[in-house]
This record gives sequence, structure tokens and C-alpha cells, in this order.
Amino acid sequence: MSQFIQPIKLQISPDSLNQGEEAILQELALQLYAQNIFTFSQARHLANLSAWEFQKLLGQNKIERHYNEADLIQDIEIIEAGF
Repeated sequence: MSQFIQPIKLQISPDSLNQGEEAILQELALQLYAQNIFTFSQARHLANLSAWEFQKLLGQNKIERHYNEADLIQDIEIIEAGF
């Protein structure tokens, strides 16, 4: 059985490129989360932000938070691990 990798489309704005690595990582994290490729936790780690900071960034960019049972389990594991 062969598996095909679906291409993803990511665009980095000139503003982010001019602002440096932090802005680029945040923009990538937002796009990967919005396309449901990364979980909330994965995206916020890529963006190097706390859960609250990433939630705020999502709101500022009008990206709706998707949250499911797998996200809840991952959040519980992170809390229990003390991160």
C-alpha cells in the first residue's frame, strides 16, 4: 500500500520576512494550525508561545480554534508533565 503525501501551501508575508525568525515561525505556525496540519500544542511550540499567547495570536488573525478529544488528551499530558 502506497501513501501519497499531500502538498501544503504556505506563504510568508514580506512583513514577516523583514521582522525575522520569530515572526516567520509564528506565521508558519498559524498557517499549519489553520490548515489542521498541526495541533494547537504543536503550533504554539513552533511559534515559541505560551498557550495564552498563541490563543491571542489566533484571535488577532481571526483563526478559529479547533479543539477535539485528542487535543484535550495532549493538553492533559502536557499539564501533568509540568510544561
